[in-house]
Amino acid sequence: MFHMTDQFSYASLFEPRSIAFIGASTNPAKWGFNILHHILRGEYAGTIYPINPQGGNWLGRPIYKSLQDVPRPIDLAVIIVPKETVADALRQCRDAGIYAAIVVTAGFAETGPEGKALEQDIVSVARQNGIRLVGPNTMGLYSAYPSRLQAVMTASQFTQGSVALVSQSGNLGTSIADRLIRRKIGISRLISSGNEADLTVEDYLDYLETDEKTRIICLYVEGVRDGKRFVNTIRRLAALKPVILLKGGTGSIGAAAAQSHTGALAGSYAVFRGIGRQTNMILADTIDEMVDIAGLLLSQPEIKGRRIGIVTQGGGLGVLSADLCEAAGLEVPPLNERVVAMLDAFLPPFWSRRNPVDLIAPGKVSMITDSTAALLAHADLDAIVLLGLGYMTSRATRWLESAVLPNPVMEEPARRMIEGEMELVDLIARQIQEFNKPILPVIDAVGFDQPGEVNLVRRLDKMGVMAYASPEQAIRALAKVATYYEKRR
Repeated sequence: MFHMTDQFSYASLFEPRSIAFIGASTNPAKWGFNILHHILRGEYAGTIYPINPQGGNWLGRPIYKSLQDVPRPIDLAVIIVPKETVADALRQCRDAGIYAAIVVTAGFAETGPEGKALEQDIVSVARQNGIRLVGPNTMGLYSAYPSRLQAVMTASQFTQGSVALVSQSGNLGTSIADRLIRRKIGISRLISSGNEADLTVEDYLDYLETDEKTRIICLYVEGVRDGKRFVNTIRRLAALKPVILLKGGTGSIGAAAAQSHTGALAGSYAVFRGIGRQTNMILADTIDEMVDIAGLLLSQPEIKGRRIGIVTQGGGLGVLSADLCEAAGLEVPPLNERVVAMLDAFLPPFWSRRNPVDLIAPGKVSMITDSTAALLAHADLDAIVLLGLGYMTSRATRWLESAVLPNPVMEEPARRMIEGEMELVDLIARQIQEFNKPILPVIDAVGFDQPGEVNLVRRLDKMGVMAYASPEQAIRALAKVATYYEKRR
C-alpha cells in the first residue's frame, strides 16, 4: 500500500479551499463543461480556476492557459484532459504544489493492456511526486461539508446529510444517490472510486471512519484487491457506524463483467456474506433495499428485539406481512389478554382480536393511533408495521375531482378526511419519539402518487420518518436492521 504523503491530506479532497480545473471546455457536449457547471451550480464556496491551453472565458469567467498562470496555493486538481496528457497534467500539479487530484479521464486499465500500461505510468508519476489520485475513470466526488463540492458528472440536486456513499461504479453511485435524494435522505460524501489506481475503497473507508459528518456508509463493491485489509477496515468501521454493502458480480457473467469494469477480481458472494457475518456489515440485495435500510437506520429508534406488531386496515396486507416476518426471521407474537381488553374498548366488535391487528377499515383516525399506542405501551413488542395508509386522502381527493358530486357539498367532508390522515401521520411521528420504538408506515402506491401538498409521504419525509411503498420493503429492511443491532449489542 502507498502510504499517505506528508503533503497530502483528505481535507484537500473533501474540503478544498481552491480548485484547478484542468481541461475546462466551453462545449456543452463535453464533461469539461458539465462537471465545471456542476461545481459552480452546487455553489462551491472556494475559488475555482478553469484551465485550457486555448484560454478565453467560460461564460464570463477567465480561462487560464496554464496551471503556471494560476494564483497559489491550490488544494485540489480536477483533471479531465485526453488520457495521453494526464501524466503531464500531474507533473504540472507537482510544480504548483498540488497533492490531491481527481482524474475523471477514462481509457486506462478498464480498456485492456495498453490502457493498463498508461495507468501505471500516471500512478508512477503521482507517487514520485507525492500526489494522491481518485480514479482514473471516475464519475467524480461530492462533498457536502464545509461547503458543497459537486465535482461529479451527474446533474443531481444533492442535499446535505449524513449518509456517505462509496461506489466502484459511477452510474450505480448516481442511481443510489438519486434514490436517496428522492427520499429526502441527505448525503455527506459521494466517492466514485473508478479504477482505484491509487486510492482504494479501503482508503475512503479509513477517512469516513473519523468523518463526524457521516453516520451511515453505503458501499457498492465489485471486487477488492486486498481482502485482508478490506475485512479489517469493515470490522473496525461497522463497530462505529452501520455499513450497508451492495455487491456486484455475484453470478459468473456478472463477475466476468466486474473484472473488466474495475480490473479487480469480483470474489464470490458467499465470501462477502461471510465477511458480513464476521464484521456486522449489512448486505443489501438491491439498490432500493440499500435505500430502505439507510432510511430506517436514520429515521427510527434502535429496535431492541425481533417481536413485531402488525396493525392493518385490511386483512390481506396483514396476512402477507405476517408471512414476510416469519420468512425474514421476525416474530409476530400473540397479544396478551390485557392488550386485547384494551383494544376491545375502542375497536369494533368484529376486529381480529389477534396480531396482526386487523382494524377492518377504521371509521376514525384515533382507532389507528390508539391501537399503536396500546401495543407499544403494554404488549411485549419491539416495533410496529403500520399498513394501509393513504386511502382516505385518495378517496377525499377523488370526491373533490368528481363530476358526479357537487363540489361545495363535498368540500367539508373531504377536508376533514384529508386533515384526519395528515394528523394521523403527525401522531405516528410523535409516538415513535414517545415510546422510543420503531413504527414503520407502509403507504400504498396511491399515497406515494398523490399530487400536490396532500401527500403523506412528503409530510413524513419532512418529519424525518421513512415511509415504505410495500410490506416487503418495510419488513426486509426491518429484519436486516434488527440483526445489525442484535450483533452490535
